[in-house]
Amino acid sequence: MLGGYHDRVAWVDLTKGEIEVRPIGEADAGDFIGGSCLGAAILARLTDGDTDPLGPDNPLIMMTGPFTGTNIPAGGRYEVVTLSPVSGGYGEANSGGAFGRQLKGCGLDGIVFTGASEAPVILVIEEDGIRLEDGAPYWGQEIYEVDENLKAAYGKDVVNGVIGPGGERMVGFAAIGHDGRHTRFAGRCGVGAVMGSKMLKAVVVSGKGKAVAPVAKPDELAASIKATVPEVQETLENFRTYGTGGGLIICDEIGDLPIDNWRTGQNTPLSKKITGTAMIRKYQLKRSGCKRCTILCARTMEVKDGPFATVGEISGPEYETMASFGSLLNIDDPEAIIKLNERCNQLGLDTISAGMVIAFAFECFEKGVVTLEDTDGLELTFGDGASALALLERLGRPESDFDCALAGGSRRAAEIFGGMAAEYAVEVKGLELPMHDPRYSWGQALAYATSNRGACHLAGFMNVYEDGGTIPEMGLTESHPKYQREGKGEVTAMVQNLMNVLDSLVICKFTAIADATTYSRMAEWYTMITGRDITVQDFNEIGERGFNLKRMINNRFGIGRKDDTLPPRMRTLRKVGADFDLDVPPLAPMLSDYYAARGWTEEGRPASETLTRLGLSPFAD
Repeated sequence: MLGGYHDRVAWVDLTKGEIEVRPIGEADAGDFIGGSCLGAAILARLTDGDTDPLGPDNPLIMMTGPFTGTNIPAGGRYEVVTLSPVSGGYGEANSGGAFGRQLKGCGLDGIVFTGASEAPVILVIEEDGIRLEDGAPYWGQEIYEVDENLKAAYGKDVVNGVIGPGGERMVGFAAIGHDGRHTRFAGRCGVGAVMGSKMLKAVVVSGKGKAVAPVAKPDELAASIKATVPEVQETLENFRTYGTGGGLIICDEIGDLPIDNWRTGQNTPLSKKITGTAMIRKYQLKRSGCKRCTILCARTMEVKDGPFATVGEISGPEYETMASFGSLLNIDDPEAIIKLNERCNQLGLDTISAGMVIAFAFECFEKGVVTLEDTDGLELTFGDGASALALLERLGRPESDFDCALAGGSRRAAEIFGGMAAEYAVEVKGLELPMHDPRYSWGQALAYATSNRGACHLAGFMNVYEDGGTIPEMGLTESHPKYQREGKGEVTAMVQNLMNVLDSLVICKFTAIADATTYSRMAEWYTMITGRDITVQDFNEIGERGFNLKRMINNRFGIGRKDDTLPPRMRTLRKVGADFDLDVPPLAPMLSDYYAARGWTEEGRPASETLTRLGLSPFAD
């Protein structure tokens, strides 16, 4: 077996209450590496086009990679792979914190949950065993509370992956939380809802696990890491100093920031109030981040009094949350944003989709699609933090027809509300857009439209490779011009392939920003760990294999060219600001170029020649 793996995955049948440890096998480790791509291979084998994302036949897969648990900068992450209740097809989420590292430290590469329990359960993983226990005492508890209670029961060093009320009620954008009030989330695609459908409240992992996967060249790896850490810290110094939120004001200046549910081009006075530097000055207690991370881009904050006081020190909002609960909703009060972030974390909801669903509801109310009768008297008003907080509380524990419609996500709610509601839903394949405007970056627009899990900047990260980033090993020696159609399909496909590899190693994508760590160096680390020689071109092929396999899963559910699109607002509305005038992206011709680069048919299916070249024919229906 290759180095970097324990070659042990826990398969947990929740219906039967049985646990079996199985190997990964060198073939799968070589073809798919780990994390996202390996999870997709397991998902493809266990599901078909009739599998219900919230049914017992949908597996919930938690998977590390060969970088997880090492001292590689930002290499402590893991992936969750499953079918998504919002798209009905492929879903995945990525999380940092301590969970992935500790799972690897207990001698496991991953967990595959199948079936569903009849009563609430928790899975407890220790160095000497794995067992299911009664989860009823924790059912109904919020994220911070259940984490504290699990630590009291199993030891202060345990690391927990838990769901809150949102996951228990199978809210479409429910997430899996880790690290208690210093929360890191596997946030997107409703993975918390899938966990709730299985009556699985928590996964408890011993914090004392010290098992180390074998490394082929440990001394060379240690020396390379030591030399690289200062480079990473220097390159990402702004992230280290200001966090991701420090870039919010820049996004406003260039036209990348969502404002007023994506209708307004720019609002600099609002952005100055809520940008990361402003929040740091008043509310930051200390820097924080994922376990053993050298970047530390997170912030611990506290609001001590007033209507938006927090419950003490908490993990503060990052860029995506500052935008989704701030500029997107026209809210300029930092304390309201911090509180909305805290409540989202406690309820176990994805802050991106939660903010987007609230913005959708606000505009539906503004345009008369829904009324006070629908909302049970709740005024839904842009700029009103109290209104947003009241609706968020209801989304975490939906009861009324209105709440339940929104809890399914904006696409499903638009179908229920009817009328013009679909015009106000900003989503792709059911997944709400992250906080980067596709009109600013045509590459990002194409990546959003074609991402397997729905709208996702991290699945393509094309704005980076149009704003200074390069990949000389793959021929991208200069950033690709933002508003140039020619070559966009080919470059976007290549970047998506490499993002797939980062999610399989698993390593934080911030390391790829501005060449903080080169892909060549990551290939060298992979070789030092596994003993298998590899090049960046090999990485690209592995990522291509994983991307196409995910597409094949989506094709099973009828997801194809018709779904590779952008929301109406991004296809019709120019974005204008003081220093920019951004046209809508030419998606249709770019999509044809992209399909040709991918080796897909015009209906968006990988051609048989492509499947043969990538070794994916055994997965074909």
